[in-house]
Amino acid sequence: MTHSAVQYTRSLLPRVGTLLLGLALVVSLSACGDDDDGGSGMNAPTVEQSISDQSATADQGAVEVADLNSVFSGENLSFQVSSSDSEVASASVDAGTLTVTPQDGGTATISAVATNDAGEASTSFGITVNLPEAPGSP
Repeated sequence: MTHSAVQYTRSLLPRVGTLLLGLALVVSLSACGDDDDGGSGMNAPTVEQSISDQSATADQGAVEVADLNSVFSGENLSFQVSSSDSEVASASVDAGTLTVTPQDGGTATISAVATNDAGEASTSFGITVNLPEAPGSP
């Protein structure tokens, strides 16, 4: 090898080393990647217990069905609830308490969703709403 080739090789070594170090850093960071927690370090919510099917009478008023903080586990949870048929039963949540209000006879599915920065989990249950007996019925 000639003197100029050795000198050229020596000048390239720091650049190649810097390039390799940069590539190693990129590979290392991409290996950490996205672990489905939204970068927050928390786990997605999970369903810890199911809610059993419910039965109610149309004129009985609101019924507290479940504490969603016990139904789901996870950090920093927010909840949303919905009814498949709000004319049969409506659903609401306040401070984690799921309340169902029977409206009219029929069946509906009530769904509850827990979300946080890492994801979501959902569960559902059925409700059957019976019409009240007419006065004077046997």
